Amino acid sequence: MKNIRFININHQLKNMANILTFKFLRELQKKERASRELEKLDNDFYSQVSGYMEKKMGLDLKNNQDFAARRDLEHTKIIIGDILNRRERKVINLAVLNVRGIIMPKNILPEEKELFDKIKSAVTKYRSNLEFVFYENEEKKETAGENIKKEEKENNKDKEEKKTENKTENDKSEETDNNIIANTTKIKILGAVPEFVADDNESYGPFEEGEIVDIPQSAAEILINIKKAEKEK
Repeated sequence: MKNIRFININHQLKNMANILTFKFLRELQKKERASRELEKLDNDFYSQVSGYMEKKMGLDLKNNQDFAARRDLEHTKIIIGDILNRRERKVINLAVLNVRGIIMPKNILPEEKELFDKIKSAVTKYRSNLEFVFYENEEKKETAGENIKKEEKENNKDKEEKKTENKTENDKSEETDNNIIANTTKIKILGAVPEFVADDNESYGPFEEGEIVDIPQSAAEILINIKKAEKEK
């Protein structure tokens, strides 16, 4: 509503626009400023304003050298903008209050009613998402509290299960590492050994003569059998 769309309206609405005058708009501005309520207006007020401004702008184009005409147009825009902004704020406040069931809107125009309904719906939805904050009796508070405790309990249970799973995985990993260490053999390399693949499909080497290494027993036996290594005592 802050920015009026100046649309082409039919002959009837243009005739209605003649009802508006600068004096009427100035008086309306004063009334909107002085009251918290919406001033009573014709349902087609915004169409009248659109036609009025269309007419004023047309006159300004014809008299583009007339400083007084341009100043009058700018002053009219300021007054209309102030009226619309004040009514807009009132509609927003009415919508919020109406959610609480305090007051029903009066003198609201069709365009303003659309804004009113949208804001009321948005605020109602917002408050429903924060229902716990607005509980009015202990029974609902109790239920909400129980749900929160239940959720916390489930979260703690998940954390404990996760901790147990991690411990089990760590134990398995440690056990695997211990098995690997237990199944290794320390050998001394008797001659240069290129990289080779053992029975476990893993690669070992290359090793240099005189080097002492710990490798799986199956790989160690291969080197021992071909006289490339001996068990380190």
